[in-house]
Amino acid sequence: MSLEKVRWIDLPHAVDERGVLTAIEGGTNIPFDIRRVFYMHGTPNGIERGGHAHPDTQQVVVPLSGRFDLELSDGAGAKSFEMVDPNRGLYMPPMTWVRLRNFTEYAVCLVLADTRYDKSRSIRTWEDFLAATRTPKGLA
Repeated sequence: MSLEKVRWIDLPHAVDERGVLTAIEGGTNIPFDIRRVFYMHGTPNGIERGGHAHPDTQQVVVPLSGRFDLELSDGAGAKSFEMVDPNRGLYMPPMTWVRLRNFTEYAVCLVLADTRYDKSRSIRTWEDFLAATRTPKGLA
């Protein structure tokens, strides 16, 4: 079950009179080599992002500014996370259905991934995701 592998990652940071510096290093505090970085911002409240799954991609989501909710499912169960601390990311294993919602006005969501983007390798409907999670290994 992929939800068992979802976990918080505390990012190292230094605080002094100049503010906070947070460091992210692939293969060190991120459990994979980073192949792609993207971020979402300017998302109006009431708009939902995500609504898909990547069968072969690990990701870490970091709320750089503001807050939003991250809802994850593995087809058998679901968990919700409030994303608000820029010194903490959430690790998502492959084959995790993701929905992002309830963005505050200045929310910025950073995503680190271990694969390059290929739309053809993502699952875009909930029905297809459920079918893929219920396919016995070796029969797909």
